[in-house]
Amino acid sequence: MGWVFAYGSLMGDAALRHFSSRPAHLPGYHRAFSHTSTRRWGRPDEPCPTVGLASGGECWGVAFQIPPEEHAAVLRALERREGASERRRETLAVETPDGTVDAWVWVSRNGRAEVREGDPALLEARLRSAHGTVGTGSEYVRALVQALELHGLRDPLVDALWARLRS
Repeated sequence: MGWVFAYGSLMGDAALRHFSSRPAHLPGYHRAFSHTSTRRWGRPDEPCPTVGLASGGECWGVAFQIPPEEHAAVLRALERREGASERRRETLAVETPDGTVDAWVWVSRNGRAEVREGDPALLEARLRSAHGTVGTGSEYVRALVQALELHGLRDPLVDALWARLRS
């Protein structure tokens, strides 16, 4: 068996939905709006900030268990979706209720800080102005909130942004 650790919109992705999953904890990384979408959630002139993993802290997400016969297909689908130029796939130890497992994790490449952490007003403005083929920046954050809630998880950054965007 193999594992995939999902921490953003990938938690609700159709490519993983039918696999067994459980809450998982990744120490040493946290969610950060370190990427942009210029097609799905934004445009080149109004990119949408999207989450990645940055060093430090901790991140709760979901570990999906992938049967060996599905590894190649899942890897192909996720490599396309996760943007190989923006993220790198690593195998990291994630903690699940059943013990620690080695999982594929897509980690942000260094230097990809599109939106600086600690500037919620700028982040909110960029999310409000983004609109792509899938939806708006606000809808992107709503999808993150829903994916987290589906698995009984919370993230202070995502919760704070969603509260700002709803008002």
